[in-house]
Amino acid sequence: MKTRWKVVEVEECESTFNIARKEPAWTIVSSDRQTKGRGRFNRLWFGEQGGLWATYNLPIDPKSPRHWGLLPLVAGAAIMEALRPFNIKGLRLRWPNDVLVGKSKLAGILVERPSVNLASIGIGVNMFNNITAMDGLTTDPATRLADVIPACPAVSKFRTLLADNIAEIFDYFLEDGLEGIAGRLEMAWGESRPVVAITDSDRICGYFAGVEADGSPILRRPDGSTITVPGITVNRLKELI
Repeated sequence: MKTRWKVVEVEECESTFNIARKEPAWTIVSSDRQTKGRGRFNRLWFGEQGGLWATYNLPIDPKSPRHWGLLPLVAGAAIMEALRPFNIKGLRLRWPNDVLVGKSKLAGILVERPSVNLASIGIGVNMFNNITAMDGLTTDPATRLADVIPACPAVSKFRTLLADNIAEIFDYFLEDGLEGIAGRLEMAWGESRPVVAITDSDRICGYFAGVEADGSPILRRPDGSTITVPGITVNRLKELI
């Protein structure tokens, strides 16, 4: 692990975010079990023992031109890079904050900003945890890393691997914004799929075709034209197949 990271480990907590907000940048807070983990829009996130439940604190410069709302994509690219050597068939990133294998959810990302100088990236990865309790309670079926690779690394080892990739991808982002990781994101999306972007006032259909420099999704229409849906207006990007 890069020497700049400090690790705080606990056996159980409500959410690693609650501990991480009191820690400085370059701290990882990791818990064996979360009792009140949460996802986007405060959706329930299961955190049973055997998975990676961690928050990675990164420094924010309020004067930087970088848009910190893009950090879910930075974290997503880092997870994909950490998993790439395992050659997982069907591994892909779904805008803006999910890692899937086929149609099953492997990992989720949530970013909070506890102070003007700090961003906390919460990452949950199903690894060895019991996922049967999730049946019927989540939008997506779940899968585990132990089920898709023959020799799944220990949770602590993968936490270290992910920390190194987050630090590297974050450095590229600081230097060049999303353009600095554009190639990684292009590889991360997988094949283009029909989706509907749901906003407060509209449902916009098309094939997902990547993201703009501000992270907004680009949809390709049947006639070949494209439309960019402002990311801040999208409540959900739902895949249609």
